[in-house]
Amino acid sequence: MSSTESDVEIEIEKKFAVSDQTSAILKSYGFKVVQREEFVDWYFDLPAPQWKFCLDDCWFRYREKKVKIMNNWGWRGAWQVKRGRKGTRDADGMTTYEELQGKAAKELILDLLSEVTANESIDSEHKPNSQYTSHDIPHLDGGEELVPFARIETFRTSWEADTSNEFSGLKVDIDKADSGYMVGEVEALCDGISSQEDVENEKEKIRKFVDLITREGESDAGATTIGKLEFALMKESPDLYNACINAGVINEPN
Repeated sequence: MSSTESDVEIEIEKKFAVSDQTSAILKSYGFKVVQREEFVDWYFDLPAPQWKFCLDDCWFRYREKKVKIMNNWGWRGAWQVKRGRKGTRDADGMTTYEELQGKAAKELILDLLSEVTANESIDSEHKPNSQYTSHDIPHLDGGEELVPFARIETFRTSWEADTSNEFSGLKVDIDKADSGYMVGEVEALCDGISSQEDVENEKEKIRKFVDLITREGESDAGATTIGKLEFALMKESPDLYNACINAGVINEPN
């Protein structure tokens, strides 16, 4: 079953380097903390060295969020897909992805997987990397060929501005991964039927804001700041990281 435009969100995002001044700068532009959360992201693909999906800029992710249920804390997860659009990555690191969650994401994963397995022999008995076996690895019925290639714990602080603000509609996330790596990202979401003009307008709004906050933080808005996943791959899976660089689905830092 294919996903419909109503299932899809378009995520437009630009990452930036976080400094000691970032919180004060965001406050100076009228942004306030709206949420703090903790979650774990698992990324999946076919066993190495096939990596069919991420090398096509299609990322299968299972996100587990820490939530309070009654008086106890627990974890609640959902499958997600981030799929690159034409011209996904701009030279300055701005990205545009189609994003699906929950049932629509699971259906798309299984559809894409069935297309590959119909034409290729996949080792469904492949064992996951030993670094993940101490965890409860998420399982997708019908997706037994998938194995994890990254697991990232994140503490996130989200900021937004009032509707009267010039930059309302933008969300700023400040993430700290379990590796200690920190990164900021400014994002806007459009629905799946948004025009290219709408997308470009959001891009310019993001660029303007990132330019302002990084200039005050004395960093380069035009520099490519890598995300948590790129950092994890660079440190833990250099073969996959280099394959993604060569495939043009992630940008090298500059």
